[in-house]
Amino acid sequence: MAASGPLPMARLIRAGLKLGDWRGVLARRSFAGLRDRFYRDLWAAAAAAVGAEARPAPGGMTELRRGRRRTYVLRAQTMLDGALTDRLLADKALSYALFSEIGVPVPDHAAFDLSDLSPAEALLRRAPGGIVVKPAAGTGAGHGVTTGIADRAALRRAARHAAAFNPRLLAEPVLEGASWRLLYLDGTLIDTVRRDPPAVTGDGRRSVAQLITEESRRRRAANPVTALNPLTLDADARLHLSARGLGPGHVPTAGQTVVVKRVVNQNAAAQNHTHGTAVHPEIATAGSDLVRRIGVRLAGVDLMAPTLDVPLARSGGVFGEINVAPGLHHHVLVSDPAARVPVAERILDHIFDSGEGALEL
Repeated sequence: MAASGPLPMARLIRAGLKLGDWRGVLARRSFAGLRDRFYRDLWAAAAAAVGAEARPAPGGMTELRRGRRRTYVLRAQTMLDGALTDRLLADKALSYALFSEIGVPVPDHAAFDLSDLSPAEALLRRAPGGIVVKPAAGTGAGHGVTTGIADRAALRRAARHAAAFNPRLLAEPVLEGASWRLLYLDGTLIDTVRRDPPAVTGDGRRSVAQLITEESRRRRAANPVTALNPLTLDADARLHLSARGLGPGHVPTAGQTVVVKRVVNQNAAAQNHTHGTAVHPEIATAGSDLVRRIGVRLAGVDLMAPTLDVPLARSGGVFGEINVAPGLHHHVLVSDPAARVPVAERILDHIFDSGEGALEL
């Protein structure tokens, strides 16, 4: 029997909205094979380092064995956390409510949808630095996110873009400071990375749009790998460039660096900087308490703060989200490979030593 009612119409609307991002969708899909190879190689190297054996398994998984213990991984997914925990924390509005109950600082925010932009408009009025609009749930890697929104017209465009990914939307103020990823394993901080926004370097001949296209081409062919996502000229990039008096056709001078967008998820190794566990103890403890109370065993905690050398109460920093099955490539593809923390090895050693997230056969 054919479905009827509002649900099919909502799906049609979302499909129509998503057509506006078809270039981005195709660009991201073109990196799927690269992401698969990167993680297969990462887990195989980590297994060898901890005295385990790696072999292919059905469904694109990798089977890892040491002694009688066996575990399975798929890209960044391990057997440590469940799918429902992942789904719960993928809901950004719900996550903020939970974080607030626990007592950690979160950004001012407003939940809304395309039928009523007034909550986001109210936030825009009280956010002199502009706002960010993103899907409220069901996405990652910066998909559907637009930053630097300063007026109602830009808000409408950003809302339509985000609604292509999820009908529930979230608005937050643009926050000053750096984007940090803290990686916790059973409540212990094992690595921290500062993630800077993606940028291109001019040659005096090519436009920003051409440099972005060339950067994505370079990433697909790079050996060793430098990034697992393309760099795309999306709504966030256009708005960010426009706010600086630039556009896709601007030709930077030779050696000039142009930050392409504020969303950091499409950056590359050159923009990821390892900080290990050099974090103020209050921040490290707050993150540990948060992931333990939420019940996430392998957690990528996002923070926005100028520095992690002082408590968040002094810097004005806030917690963003907890990523279940966090992308380990953020910790591996870094500007100084000699300083990176061997996170995959740490995770495997923990699984095999503790038996958590492993089968006993």
